[in-house]
Amino acid sequence: GARYAGLPGGLFKSALAYEDAKQGTRIAPFALMRKPVTNAEFLAFVQRNPQWRRDRVPGVFAETRYLSHWAGAEALGAAALPDRPVVWMSWFAASAYCESVGARLPTWNEWEYAAAADETRRDARNDPVWRERILRWYARPSNSALPRVGLQSPNTYGVQDLHGLVWEWT
Repeated sequence: GARYAGLPGGLFKSALAYEDAKQGTRIAPFALMRKPVTNAEFLAFVQRNPQWRRDRVPGVFAETRYLSHWAGAEALGAAALPDRPVVWMSWFAASAYCESVGARLPTWNEWEYAAAADETRRDARNDPVWRERILRWYARPSNSALPRVGLQSPNTYGVQDLHGLVWEWT
């Protein structure tokens, strides 16, 4: 639906040469959520699936910092505003969330393929201005409050916030 953007797939050469060798990797068409999952969306998931509450999840599936910014096991609070991206997650919890909405986490190559795009090009990685914009974000201290989801312009596929908001699970 409108919550997902369809990506056409194609041949993709990762920046990591060992990932796909020199010939590249064929990416099949896939869909990606247009925006990252918010605290409110993940709270609704936790309420429907109480085994993923921070006070109930087994340690093998989440470390002690899991959802530690929330005010309680089912309460967001000032440090986890509803429209902000959910953070302090585990891969297992992110995967369970995806399964609960009939989706899956993207593969590494799928995420890299989507993240290579800017607002007008499918692959902006050779543009020094685009690279500098991304590197500037990675160089910023992470001790400030996160902005709300969806503030960035969508890339050419219609996906927002692939860079400059949070690290994402694949």
